[in-house]
Amino acid sequence: MLREIPLDQLKRVLAEHRAWLDSDGQSGEKADLSHAQLEGLSLWSADLREADLSFASLQGADMDHARLRGANLRHVRMEGASLWQANLRDADLSYAGLQRAKLDHADLSDANLHNSDLTGASLWGAQLSGARLEHAIGITDEQLKNAHRA
Repeated sequence: MLREIPLDQLKRVLAEHRAWLDSDGQSGEKADLSHAQLEGLSLWSADLREADLSFASLQGADMDHARLRGANLRHVRMEGASLWQANLRDADLSYAGLQRAKLDHADLSDANLHNSDLTGASLWGAQLSGARLEHAIGITDEQLKNAHRA
């Protein structure tokens, strides 16, 4: 079951998370957006490093330039989301629904994409060095040719 997060509450969560990041966990609070209904929202350039977004719905969201390094994105639904130049280094995207997502120039280095669905996703210029792609669904040679693997 997804939980609705009003925009004012989302802004508070992001501010608390920023304080948590800036203080190395001494103040603020790590963002817990697990099971959140965030479809179609603009999280452009949001700093969600190490946040918990597991099981969230971010379908069609604008997450261009988002900082998601080390974030928990297990089972997230991001169909049709835009993650252009997003930093997803070390993120856990296992079992994620990334169908038709725009991951152009995103940094997916060392990300866990085990069992994620990348059907129709755009990976033009994406950095995939060290990314775990075991059992990834729908990934094609064409997608890999357009990405950087080394």
